[in-house]
Amino acid sequence: MFFMPLLNSVKGMNTTFTARDITVSFNGHEVVHGANLTAAPGRITALLGPNGAGKSTTLRATLGLVKSTGTKEINGRIGLLLDDGGLVPTLTGRRHLQAMAHLYGVDKRRVQEVLELVDMAHRCDRLIKTFSLGMKRRIALAGALLQDPDIIILDEPSSGLDPDGIRWFGQLMRAEADRGKAVLMATHHLAEAAAIADDVVIIARGHTTFTGAVADIPDLEATYFAHTTKG
Repeated sequence: MFFMPLLNSVKGMNTTFTARDITVSFNGHEVVHGANLTAAPGRITALLGPNGAGKSTTLRATLGLVKSTGTKEINGRIGLLLDDGGLVPTLTGRRHLQAMAHLYGVDKRRVQEVLELVDMAHRCDRLIKTFSLGMKRRIALAGALLQDPDIIILDEPSSGLDPDGIRWFGQLMRAEADRGKAVLMATHHLAEAAAIADDVVIIARGHTTFTGAVADIPDLEATYFAHTTKG
């Protein structure tokens, strides 16, 4: 059974998520170079970039899941959703989360709480393999929230969600940020970023090309293409 890791740090420290000059090489070829990321408590940061720009690799490198160089400072408990969230298709949604709770020493009552949080309490006793893609995404998100993390890191979290689901997801992440969580989500959907993010980081061709607050960007689409188009 495989679950994406939840990382922990020393209690009582201020929540921090910062990465500087991240570089990743595969077979002698640099696929990420000079990538920088910061996620602030109480804010949603959208990591934007075209497919293949290096968003997912940068996230994995920052978390130590991919060998890299650079400096990283992470203080706080992390809730992580990458790929399919490590879902086990032969388990029910509830049993999957119960297994995660047992693995990480979380009170089993928290399982019901996160099921209700992602609106899956009434559908969680079916096998995961029978779920729609959107339902699977909700269970995976429940797993990321299971430990009530300080930092929430999500890779394409709205994949498989319908328009109502995308709106629901944005409201949920805003509520988590309003509780003081730092939310970092990689996406290539500009409308989603514009709707829910406080800050954006743009990555193109393996390096960070822009960082700024959404409120200070008159036209996110124009800014995105200005910083991702080869000049």
